[in-house]
Amino acid sequence: MVNDSINRELQTPCYVFDEGLFIKNIQDFYSVLHKYFVNSIIGYSFKTNSIPRVIRLAKDNGCFAEVVSDDEYKLAIEIGFNPKAIIFNGPVKEKETFIYAIKNGSLINIDSQREMSWLIESGIKADIGVRINFDLERHMPGHTSTGEQGGRFGFCYENGELHNVICKLKAYGINISRLHMHVSNASKAVEVYQCLAENACKIIEEEKLGVNCIDFGGGYFGGGDNGKQYEKYASAIYETLKIYGMEKCSVIVEPGASVVATCFCYLTSVVDVKKTNYGSFVITDGTRLHIDPFFVRSKYNYSILKCKSLASEKSVQCICGYTCMEKDRIMNTSDTDLQVGDRICYDIVGSYTMCFNPLFITYLPRVYSLVDNSYELIREKWGVTEYIQKCRW
Repeated sequence: MVNDSINRELQTPCYVFDEGLFIKNIQDFYSVLHKYFVNSIIGYSFKTNSIPRVIRLAKDNGCFAEVVSDDEYKLAIEIGFNPKAIIFNGPVKEKETFIYAIKNGSLINIDSQREMSWLIESGIKADIGVRINFDLERHMPGHTSTGEQGGRFGFCYENGELHNVICKLKAYGINISRLHMHVSNASKAVEVYQCLAENACKIIEEEKLGVNCIDFGGGYFGGGDNGKQYEKYASAIYETLKIYGMEKCSVIVEPGASVVATCFCYLTSVVDVKKTNYGSFVITDGTRLHIDPFFVRSKYNYSILKCKSLASEKSVQCICGYTCMEKDRIMNTSDTDLQVGDRICYDIVGSYTMCFNPLFITYLPRVYSLVDNSYELIREKWGVTEYIQKCRW
């Protein structure tokens, strides 16, 4: 993504956003969805990466906004999304924004008893979606991220809570037009979405619902492969719905990582190399916190951009970040002997990295956008002015 002949223009540490690849990923996903479902929606997941330029491009390329908080909802409005093109999920909606969203036609998936109470109290007879909590772990052991602890979102199917909620909504004349089936799955397997589709159909049949839309949430693999992985998900969902005669219903997907992960890289510079009794340490102006905020990754896609060709003997070097934490160690490499001025570029870092950037020791790094082989600064580095802007002392 970062051209070696141009990258010296960029001030590190920084992220670089490949706009063309992001647009292509969205177009590939839409192309596959429309092949199977005439009425389909992509709701771009704000929580995955909410850089304003990314959000605007998602909007400009036909995506709805998928938001899970009042702040994200208001950000979507600020960026220019029509309220009718906002999918409002999450368990911590606030009443004022919730009512505004209903009145203005947003696609709301209720997640709690209080939201149901607000809806009934409002007297608004809007179409509504309901988030389903069902035991995916029982159906597919080992595929969920929660395991035997179970998921905490939505209304539980197994214990009857979902049935009671549906009955109450029906009693107040509220139309349930959509089921939200998102489950936090660890495997991202195609079979997970077949299971979601099957259980959605069973619930619709059992509860005699006039549902015309199923929202499958997020959690997909894909991006950078011309839509091949997206195709597997879409076709599996279609074939499962077809068994129940529901292949003509509308489908919503809420991707984040699968469209944005491959579109970002992180560029850092070597600022020092030191040797100790324990080895060679390469100090960079970047940090592991910017590419692996939970310190769980063991492998990275990366490339080394040498500032000059030097004949040197290769040795194992530990690449470290700028923070004062000893565990800010990114990886060991023996590809080449890194020298001051060399650069390291880490790829596929667009998902759940920037949204977890800490204000620790130094503040948010620059973000550049790659457009037509040139770079544009789309977020300036935060400094003291930005850090203290809302503070009083």
